[in-house]
Amino acid sequence: MPLLFLKSLGRFVALTWQLLLSPLRGRRAIGGTFILLLALPFFLLLQLLHWLTFAIDEILFRGYRKVEIREPIFVLGPPRSGTTHLHHVLSADDESTTFRTWECLFGLSVTSRKIMLGLGALDRIVGRPFGRLGSWIGRSWLSPMDEIHPISLDDPEEDFLCLMPLATCFLLIVPFPRAAWLWRIARFDTDLDARDKRELMAWYRACIQKHLYVFGPDKRFLSKNASFSGMADALLEEFPDARILFTTRDPLATVPSQLSSLQPALKLCGFPRFDNSLRNELVDLLAYYYEHLGAVAESHPERVAMLYNDDLRNKLADTVLNALATVGLNTSEQFRKSLQQASAASQQHRSSHQYTLEEFGLNRQLIATRFERVYEQYQFGRADTK
Repeated sequence: MPLLFLKSLGRFVALTWQLLLSPLRGRRAIGGTFILLLALPFFLLLQLLHWLTFAIDEILFRGYRKVEIREPIFVLGPPRSGTTHLHHVLSADDESTTFRTWECLFGLSVTSRKIMLGLGALDRIVGRPFGRLGSWIGRSWLSPMDEIHPISLDDPEEDFLCLMPLATCFLLIVPFPRAAWLWRIARFDTDLDARDKRELMAWYRACIQKHLYVFGPDKRFLSKNASFSGMADALLEEFPDARILFTTRDPLATVPSQLSSLQPALKLCGFPRFDNSLRNELVDLLAYYYEHLGAVAESHPERVAMLYNDDLRNKLADTVLNALATVGLNTSEQFRKSLQQASAASQQHRSSHQYTLEEFGLNRQLIATRFERVYEQYQFGRADTK
């Protein structure tokens, strides 16, 4: 762990240096730099607290190392293809457990989880003043994100945030789009060297064990990460009884939806325009995700199942049950009932998130050309770009 800490420290120094230099090179507006400089001390303090509690775990809670991870399910897929929807549906299974937003942000260690759970219990005893405050903040500040990515402290969330203390969480690409190692990690299976793969997978395994240690070592672990789509082979190798369910959707819909969902955060970080080079890198990464997941599914048909986004919306229950059966997983009566309820709601949902290819300097022909191999792999029908 000391070596990993030093490596992460070096990465955070590099990110800080990029932040200080980017306005001078004309790559970031001064206002965005100022906001990030104000936030940076709090962000770094949080990461140091994570590291401190990780060290305490090794003294007080070493039992987490003995936790077995049995038949985990990893929900992958290109961003904006239905991964969040599927994750929320699967998390309704009482026999599974998954990371919640509050864990990803504040409770990565056993120590911090126990502290947060204790504070939560105390808050409930005194009438939930902090719980109500958190709900108000969520409604007031985060509600505009509901149609892009709903955020609530107790909602299931992407556990790639547990890589944040290592400065290897792909979310950092928004404030730091020139961090070369983040782009390599996004293509984990093909671009990362063997040593880095072993280190990051060992870290991720330990994070899962700590979650199960607190919330039930007898439960099946459920994970959802769109940015782990380039890690599919490594996940199957690290967890020999793991299954992957991956969602897919016509690139004519996912490409503008992904660019549109990133635009507000990029503006906040000082990038008022969507830089063409960043746009092209993101489009190339999306194509890689499609092609890589298709290849992994072909190599491991008994462990990987694909779910079309339209099917998740229009016939959710049948689609999910068929996918789970394809990878040899049984379902409980409780989960099948919750699935039927979710299926009715899914058919009625219509997103108000609006976007077009043209606003990002793209068109249908460009997408058809760049994703030609993807269309051959997936046989998409008419795109639903709304």
